[in-house]
Amino acid sequence: MRIVRRQMKKSTSLFYASVLFLFSVLCFAQDQSGYQDELLRRPFYADYAAFDDSLSNNIDIRVYYKIFSSNLTYQKWGEKFKAAYSVDVTIKHKGKQVNALSSEGNLIADDYKSTLADDDFAINAFQFSLQPENYEIIVRLNDSHSGDSYTEKQDLKLKDFDKQLPNISTIQFAREIKPIDVESSFNLGTYRIIPSVSRSFGFNEPDMQIYYQIYNKPGFKGDYLAFYEITSGTKIYLTDTTLFAGAGQLTEHFEKFDVADLLPGKYDLSLRIVSPGNKFELRTKGKFYVEWSVNAIVKNDFKTAVEQLQYVASRKQLDSLMDSAEDNRFAAWVSFWQAKDPTPGTPENELKEEYYRRIRFAEINYGHLGRDGWKTDRGMVYVTYGPADEVETHPFEFDSKPYQIWYYYNLRKRFVFVDVNGYGDFELQYPFDGDTRKLR
Repeated sequence: MRIVRRQMKKSTSLFYASVLFLFSVLCFAQDQSGYQDELLRRPFYADYAAFDDSLSNNIDIRVYYKIFSSNLTYQKWGEKFKAAYSVDVTIKHKGKQVNALSSEGNLIADDYKSTLADDDFAINAFQFSLQPENYEIIVRLNDSHSGDSYTEKQDLKLKDFDKQLPNISTIQFAREIKPIDVESSFNLGTYRIIPSVSRSFGFNEPDMQIYYQIYNKPGFKGDYLAFYEITSGTKIYLTDTTLFAGAGQLTEHFEKFDVADLLPGKYDLSLRIVSPGNKFELRTKGKFYVEWSVNAIVKNDFKTAVEQLQYVASRKQLDSLMDSAEDNRFAAWVSFWQAKDPTPGTPENELKEEYYRRIRFAEINYGHLGRDGWKTDRGMVYVTYGPADEVETHPFEFDSKPYQIWYYYNLRKRFVFVDVNGYGDFELQYPFDGDTRKLR
């Protein structure tokens, strides 16, 4: 059985062609495994936040969802491509449905390549008003073209914010927080809050933003002192303290934390609030995740950061970096990439950005049994040459093991990978095309 996937690339500019050429020239140089678990992406994410509903005795529930466009099925739609989906949210109490909402949507892509973009997504929100009880939230994404569906379930425990004052809402993890300027389903209090539905930070979002509300008795006058602590297991990674003025019965507050230097993993944010001169203490917490980021690897695992350069650095350069004094390692790494910047007069280093985009793609797609994706044979070729112009996949052959053929027409190269052991670890077959070598 032969499956062919073509990238259907648009013609690239001379500049980007030169960047690709640089990769062809530079990527032939002469190993704490894996961040793979933290990179795996679900088809969609769902999350919620709970706040006091000032107009009733209920709780204001915001249910958010995030859909990655590349996980949907697209069909040709004139000169473009179109995906269609629906999202259903069901609220259950003691096994019985008490509320439900649904919505439908379409995503339009200008070309086939755009349907594969792994950084395009849609975020939306549902709003419910519920009595303080224990519930189950069921969020289902339905792909209208393929018929596939995906489900996320979460337990929802709502406390009565007005029963005992002062009190505090849940923590809303956010991508962006700014004053309300337009009507939006993301408006909350006096702010427009774009949620971080996956609660993932660090790669494209180095700053973790949070929002919460404090409820107090009418006429309360005083300050709040907030203590923040970021932990993973028993280890404390960050502490911070903020003093801010109370605003009477309802106080809104938001903060921003730089988490770009934290290693990938799951973390807890604990929040404790007191008020100087008043005898009360409020506590809440929430989980969040830090994704892979190059700065975190360089600062926390320099050996791996240097090894990741093996496709773009010479053996001499790698040894020189490893011999750097500990307090000069980050500067040495920065200098290495500055020397390879194809446009040194601009803020961007296109070669570096493309290289680490490929490293990350290899991590997500080619990691195998705890082995980093960029260390595998397919990862090596992908990081060196980028996405193939065409990929032939042969998963079911009577007279051979599963194999793939990658074609790079402009570079006049062809690579064959065989699943030798039948476990999904595709090995590059000899003779190797060009001067690529297996790096082990």
